[in-house]
Amino acid sequence: MERFVVTRTRKGLWSVSHDGETFAIFPTEEEALSATFARAAERRRAGINVAIVVTHALKTPDT
Repeated sequence: MERFVVTRTRKGLWSVSHDGETFAIFPTEEEALSATFARAAERRRAGINVAIVVTHALKTPDT
Protein backbone atom coordinates (compact mmCIF):
# COMPACT_ATOMS: atom_id res chain seq x y z
CA MET A 1 0.00 0.00 0.00
CA GLU A 2 1.24 3.45 -0.89
CA ARG A 3 0.66 6.38 1.43
CA PHE A 4 0.04 10.03 0.68
CA VAL A 5 0.35 12.53 3.53
CA VAL A 6 -0.98 16.09 3.42
CA THR A 7 0.56 18.17 6.21
CA ARG A 8 -0.16 21.71 7.33
CA THR A 9 3.26 23.13 8.08
CA ARG A 10 4.13 25.55 10.85
CA LYS A 11 4.32 28.28 8.20
CA GLY A 12 0.69 27.69 7.22
CA LEU A 13 1.52 26.00 3.92
CA TRP A 14 0.40 22.50 2.90
CA SER A 15 3.01 19.92 1.91
CA VAL A 16 2.18 16.71 0.11
CA SER A 17 4.33 13.59 0.32
CA HIS A 18 4.13 10.18 -1.26
CA ASP A 19 5.80 7.29 0.55
CA GLY A 20 7.92 9.71 2.59
CA GLU A 21 9.05 11.99 -0.27
CA THR A 22 7.62 15.52 -0.42
CA PHE A 23 6.59 16.25 -3.98
CA ALA A 24 4.64 19.51 -3.69
CA ILE A 25 3.81 22.46 -1.44
CA PHE A 26 0.58 24.42 -1.78
CA PRO A 27 -0.72 27.65 -0.23
CA THR A 28 -4.18 26.21 0.52
CA GLU A 29 -5.60 23.00 1.88
CA GLU A 30 -7.99 22.74 -1.06
CA GLU A 31 -5.16 22.77 -3.61
CA ALA A 32 -3.16 20.23 -1.63
CA LEU A 33 -6.11 17.86 -1.29
CA SER A 34 -7.07 18.21 -4.94
CA ALA A 35 -3.56 17.31 -6.11
CA THR A 36 -3.33 14.46 -3.62
CA PHE A 37 -6.64 12.89 -4.58
CA ALA A 38 -5.81 13.22 -8.29
CA ARG A 39 -2.49 11.44 -7.85
CA ALA A 40 -4.00 8.80 -5.56
CA ALA A 41 -6.73 8.13 -8.14
CA GLU A 42 -4.05 7.51 -10.77
CA ARG A 43 -2.37 4.97 -8.51
CA ARG A 44 -5.72 3.25 -7.79
CA ARG A 45 -6.42 2.98 -11.52
CA ALA A 46 -3.03 1.28 -11.80
CA GLY A 47 -4.29 -1.30 -9.28
CA ILE A 48 -2.32 -0.05 -6.29
CA ASN A 49 -3.96 0.37 -2.88
CA VAL A 50 -3.47 3.82 -1.39
CA ALA A 51 -4.07 5.60 1.89
CA ILE A 52 -4.37 9.35 2.39
CA VAL A 53 -3.56 11.00 5.72
CA VAL A 54 -4.22 14.66 6.55
CA THR A 55 -2.32 16.05 9.53
CA HIS A 56 -0.69 19.09 11.11
CA ALA A 57 3.03 19.47 11.74
CA LEU A 58 3.98 18.88 15.34
CA LYS A 59 4.51 22.07 17.29
CA THR A 60 7.77 22.57 19.10
CA PRO A 61 7.99 24.64 22.31
CA ASP A 62 9.51 27.61 20.45
CA THR A 63 6.92 27.79 17.61
